[in-house]
Amino acid sequence: MAFLEVKNVFKNYGSIRALRGVSLSVDEGEYLCILGPTGAGKTTLLKIIAGLLKPDRGRVFIEGFDVTDLPPELRNVSYMPQGYALFPHMSVWDNVTYGLRVRGLPLDRAEEALKIVGLYHRRFSRVYELSGGQQQRVALARAIAAEAKLLLLDEPLSALDALLNLELRHELRRLAKDLGLTVLHVTHNTEEALSIADRVVVLRSGLIQQVGRPEEIYMKPSNIFTASFLSEVNVFEGILERTEPEAIVNTRELGKLTIKNVPEGYPHLVIVYRPEDVYVSRRLPASKVNVFPGHVRHVEFLGLFSRVRITSGNTEIIADLWSTTAEELKKGDKVYVYFDPELALVYPYPSGGLQVELFGGGE
Repeated sequence: MAFLEVKNVFKNYGSIRALRGVSLSVDEGEYLCILGPTGAGKTTLLKIIAGLLKPDRGRVFIEGFDVTDLPPELRNVSYMPQGYALFPHMSVWDNVTYGLRVRGLPLDRAEEALKIVGLYHRRFSRVYELSGGQQQRVALARAIAAEAKLLLLDEPLSALDALLNLELRHELRRLAKDLGLTVLHVTHNTEEALSIADRVVVLRSGLIQQVGRPEEIYMKPSNIFTASFLSEVNVFEGILERTEPEAIVNTRELGKLTIKNVPEGYPHLVIVYRPEDVYVSRRLPASKVNVFPGHVRHVEFLGLFSRVRITSGNTEIIADLWSTTAEELKKGDKVYVYFDPELALVYPYPSGGLQVELFGGGE
């Protein structure tokens, strides 16, 4: 039996359809990230699970019990809102221990939680004396210390600088696993979700797009939106010309591409290549297909790898190369780009149009 079950939940705000038949199950001790853009319905879903909002339709079950009509205090759930909801003129310690005192619980987990978030030394400071990032860490410590078995975190790391985000996300996961907590962690940060989740739920416009392990979500995105939300990608639109002996798609951007794994019955296709799956060389590759000349437009250094933007005709192509390789390239250099037929992600052309699929739709 799943620890948490959300069954066919709908929620509207007037004419805005925030959630449209959302169903998911979460195992005990699982760390689940809910990933999606602003307006996807992520916060609405958390608030319904926490009992802060009532669904228009659908039910919520925790440990097999229907809690849909129960108030928040009877659900054994700890919810950390994005806006912190701290008492500004109380000390850090008093904020973190407030819920424990009200419920008559021991305070030792407050000490551990503050040490985890790196603020134990500021426990006697007033909240208004802290930076925004420090206040967010206080709110996180309070949620951790509450001793609830289900922890709901709404963008818990969004106000932190990059290094602290990286450190705290892994500490948070470690603590959750050590304490046997079940966690729903809402974020719009793809890297954050993929690095710490047991499973990821991709949510868009109130609809679940895909659920799976981080590796599955990234390597086998179920649709164009998921592929493009997880990373910047190359997207080509085309018409299938033949399927044997190999599929050839005549694309609007590059001309003919040879690809594998074409979905049956769809002559109008969208082909997606991740930047790391694009090969770039100064020399003409040996392949007889999928090779296009171009010129380097920009090289963006990103640490271990660099993102190279290449212009081929009127089309921009992005490729991720090891920085030791990319440093040999400069703006204006002539290069050749090769797309491996085996690495293409291929989808039917969306009925609502490609731009709507890529960019349209919020709450």
